[in-house]
Amino acid sequence: MHDIARQLCRKQLNIRRLLAVICLGMSAGTSCGRAGPSPSSPSSPSVATALNLSANLSYCADEINRYRASVGRAPLARSADLEAFAAAAAQSDGLAHQAHQFFATTNGGGLSKAENEILWWEGLAIRGVIQQGLKQMWEIGPAGEHYDIMTGAFSQIGCGIFVNGSEVTVAQDFR
Repeated sequence: MHDIARQLCRKQLNIRRLLAVICLGMSAGTSCGRAGPSPSSPSSPSVATALNLSANLSYCADEINRYRASVGRAPLARSADLEAFAAAAAQSDGLAHQAHQFFATTNGGGLSKAENEILWWEGLAIRGVIQQGLKQMWEIGPAGEHYDIMTGAFSQIGCGIFVNGSEVTVAQDFR
């Protein structure tokens, strides 16, 4: 089920840069005002990367909420704690090529009650991976575990994104 379609993204992040991007992305995503330059005129590539990460994390949560709304489920609030956990899960599972390994070995980090993952996709940019991966999970319908998690009785969501060479892994953690 996790080995659905392979898609390519040619963006690679090292661990130090990823952590900096996650921290900056979380602060930008949780603040009411602007934390830096506008997306159309970033002052450096790392700022542009952080803004793209923040936008992609927001897109992930928004897409899940769009699907939930289509069946009358309440929207989930973004959680910085869950996003940090999901980022670690995406990185760990993306490198190990093991679905839900991080979630299982940490018992959800004491934060997450359920997790879906889009694993090792190639051929699409990050937003396309999110869009197509969630769509495939949703299309399985109520008989599918991913659908059941997406529509579950949760109140918060955290998405995490990890790029490893040409592979994109996206974790969605729920509480």
